[in-house]
Amino acid sequence: MNVTSTELQNNFKVIFAQDNTNPLICLQLYVRVGSAWENSDEAGFSHFTEHLVFKSTKKFPENSIMERVTFLGGSINAYTEYDTTCFYITLPSSFQKEGLEILSELALHADYNEYEFTQEKKVVIEEMKQFQNDPEDYFIEEIAEKYFKKNPYKYPIIGNLKNLQSATRKDLKNFYAKYYSPNNCFLVVSGDFDEEEILTTIDSFFLNWKPAKVEKIEPITDPLHKKPAVFSISKKISNDMLAFVLPDLSETNPDSYALSIATKTFAIGKNSRLYNRLFTEEKLIDAIRVNSLSGINDGASILMVMPKKNADLTKICEIFLQELDQFHKFGITDLELNDQIKELLFYHRYSFEYVESLASSLGGEEVLTGFESFFEYPDKVRSVKRQKINDIISKYFAREHLYIFHKGTGKLLKENILAKINSQKKMNNSKILNDTFLQTTLANGMKIILKRVIGKPTIGITLSFEVSQLNERKENRGINLLASGMLMYGNEKRNYQQFLNFCTTNGINFGISPQAETTSIKMKCFKEMLPMSLELMSDVVNKPTFPNDHFQNLKNTYISNLDRENDYPTYLATKKWKKMIFGKNSNILSRSGTKSSIRSISMKQIKNWYKKYYQPDNISMAIVGDFDFDLTLQQLEKLFSTNINFSELSPQKVLCDSSARRFLRTKINNDQSIINIGGFGCSAKEKQKNTAFHVLAQIIGGDTNSLLFDEIREKRGLAYSIEFSFHSVRDFGYFSVFAIVDKSREKEAIDAIYEILQDVRKNGLSKKDLQKTKNYIRGLRLMEEESMLNQALTLSVLESIGFGYEYYKKRDERLDMVTLKMMHEIAEEYFVKENYFVHILS
Repeated sequence: MNVTSTELQNNFKVIFAQDNTNPLICLQLYVRVGSAWENSDEAGFSHFTEHLVFKSTKKFPENSIMERVTFLGGSINAYTEYDTTCFYITLPSSFQKEGLEILSELALHADYNEYEFTQEKKVVIEEMKQFQNDPEDYFIEEIAEKYFKKNPYKYPIIGNLKNLQSATRKDLKNFYAKYYSPNNCFLVVSGDFDEEEILTTIDSFFLNWKPAKVEKIEPITDPLHKKPAVFSISKKISNDMLAFVLPDLSETNPDSYALSIATKTFAIGKNSRLYNRLFTEEKLIDAIRVNSLSGINDGASILMVMPKKNADLTKICEIFLQELDQFHKFGITDLELNDQIKELLFYHRYSFEYVESLASSLGGEEVLTGFESFFEYPDKVRSVKRQKINDIISKYFAREHLYIFHKGTGKLLKENILAKINSQKKMNNSKILNDTFLQTTLANGMKIILKRVIGKPTIGITLSFEVSQLNERKENRGINLLASGMLMYGNEKRNYQQFLNFCTTNGINFGISPQAETTSIKMKCFKEMLPMSLELMSDVVNKPTFPNDHFQNLKNTYISNLDRENDYPTYLATKKWKKMIFGKNSNILSRSGTKSSIRSISMKQIKNWYKKYYQPDNISMAIVGDFDFDLTLQQLEKLFSTNINFSELSPQKVLCDSSARRFLRTKINNDQSIINIGGFGCSAKEKQKNTAFHVLAQIIGGDTNSLLFDEIREKRGLAYSIEFSFHSVRDFGYFSVFAIVDKSREKEAIDAIYEILQDVRKNGLSKKDLQKTKNYIRGLRLMEEESMLNQALTLSVLESIGFGYEYYKKRDERLDMVTLKMMHEIAEEYFVKENYFVHILS
């Protein structure tokens, strides 16, 4: 890949990464300011400015940038981090000039008025509230505040309420002028373009941008903690959380490569030491998630542990200390090092798969050390020696640097834990037909779809079964989730750990995805690994062993996850609304079932479910990528045709018993109201009507620049989160409006939602809205085509539910046939206020 850079006369740097395999381009503009480099009176201004620049520019007033991007068939977004703010657009490459113009407007010509400023301030404050109501995200913020001393990573990226409330439009204008200058920004261009041509376009939009004086960023780093500490934060949540915090290094530090390998070995992934001990062996936890708070500055690694319901928190801490001591004393093994290096190099190779991920990788490196480091990464990782890693482990994985944080109401013996940390006692060791498409059916009834995409390094493989929660009944809800999940935990050839190691060593991404009508086994690999990946798939599907210890552990995990639902208001609100429209015992509510149904499921039931539904004649398999059809078909015949066992399947049936109540409020003493309003829609079998409903949903409340977004959020400042969604299966469909608003403005928000839906029902929509949304959907499809796995998943699922490849081929035709009249008729039929189900969580 040819990656180059240049610098305009005004010191604006541009990085070019050319990939002409797909007519798509990603443009990412980085501003070298984030929350860490704000003055105290500027706290939250980076994030606030990121919001505000979208409101109005000289050429795109009244938030019309998002509408313009949508009309072009692209997507636009932005984010703020500790060290940088990024604005990024992905769109068809034929509109690269328009994309560059939009970025230049954001960076040079933001021009929001006082009213727009005030409305967006309300939105940001609502976003802050929403964040603080998320127990896990807010826990990380609380940890950073206590762990760091001088390091500005201790402050929230969103800022603080006092500073945001007192901020004026002038303050934010001054901040924009201070930091948004060519010498403090750079641009990454990735995808399909001609470098000479696009550079001329960049000059036309950015060359007149005047440089400004910007202070050089100097890293601010705390010294290593020399005294361990334990903190407990009392908070009523369903399941407690634990976090173990250790030092992390900036990528600017040469030792960061060794430390990243060490951290990954210890805690990241299902083959890590900590996961193997706490989840697989001891069965005390549901998950481990690692968050790195580092960038330009050194920082911290937060090893977040999710204990099972009523798990012994003190015991978890003790086991952590045992594993820490072993790691500190003996370090990493040669086998672990080789496996970790392979996996990191696989991750690096996968970053070339999408133009957006490539641009993000280059941009991230440019912020820290220079984009060239991205291409130096493989050699630097390969060069790390075991002794170097072990020296790093000895330095940083030490008790004296450890901070432990607990959140919840469970019992944690802080003093005992602190005493154990401070002690030097050593703990015990633990351990379809043309040259690009072929469709056929094997002798056992297994349906095969092969699609060739020349030039892609990755292969997507998906195997879909027509079985889901819709096959379940009240008494066995959740059984499909359990049965499908158990397929990963061992087969006649490999146990669970060997399975994980095999995937890691060979760069295979593996997952199981139970969906509304199907259950899919998904794999992604590099094309040279296709034969062994198909063999692995065959072992998982045909020869599972269903080990009892993993079965019990998985049951407990799913029960713990159900307990946690009450801690997440947005999820809880949607679930309660679904109970209104479908009934509390409906199998459409959730794939997870209920705690009582999960507890009652036996291993015998799991094996009978597998025997009934997970058989070859119920399989639809799709493989997409650059591979040989003949060789692959020969292998599939060998691997799968030996099992000929035609099954008698029970038809899927939706259990639905709608509530007689059309309005319900649930009180949880939340400081925001979470609104769900909706009703039934058309089924997926009504193919053209279904397509029109999806277009309608996008116009009303889709990803960007929707009717609800413009009115509820942008004009009235009522909500940070507002959306309209439509879901359908073969027998029915449903739609809902979801919004989170301040309690005091709840009625205003509900009335506004009713008003918008009634207006669409009465007056219909505009030609502009329709064309813009069609363009946007086409753009999204282009982006989806980048992923071989996404294509494979779509093809296998459609084949499984009986829609087939023809349905896939005609999706653009169906989109073109959508008319304003179709959508107006849908609105007239379904947007009837008396038929809505309304739930408020407050």
